[in-house]
Amino acid sequence: MKLPNICRASQLFLATMALTAIRLAGCAESSQPPQNILTPPVAMVLTVCDTSNETCVGSINFSLGSVRDLSFSVAWQNVPAGTHTQQIAFVQPNGVVYQTISHSFAVADGTTGSATTSDVVPVAGTYITQRSLAGDWSVEVSLDGKLIRSEKVQLGL
Repeated sequence: MKLPNICRASQLFLATMALTAIRLAGCAESSQPPQNILTPPVAMVLTVCDTSNETCVGSINFSLGSVRDLSFSVAWQNVPAGTHTQQIAFVQPNGVVYQTISHSFAVADGTTGSATTSDVVPVAGTYITQRSLAGDWSVEVSLDGKLIRSEKVQLGL
């Protein structure tokens, strides 16, 4: 059956409009944020110092005969928004955790941020020096239950 030319023109016009609408629908903006935004990974710098050394910029070798306390400073970068918990575990050469220290900190919503925490672990007059626990100790730093870094610290006689 043959359709009149006006009918065909209307059908052709409607088909063209439908295809144009489909193409334009792909250009519409969404209120949802893009899912593939690359964010830099969480990073941290651990600095271990003898508290008696005021100019310390970090070390990994300490003498049980002279160190009074060890300070642990953690500088976080690129931390996502929210409340976070940092944990530092000071681990003996035999693998047993000697001391654990936890801190919470917050990063404002809609941002990635930075934070710095500092803690001190006594050494002089403690079980460490009483038992001469020299050797390779580990400092394990975790964020929100995930181990971020483990570094060796040498306590020598």
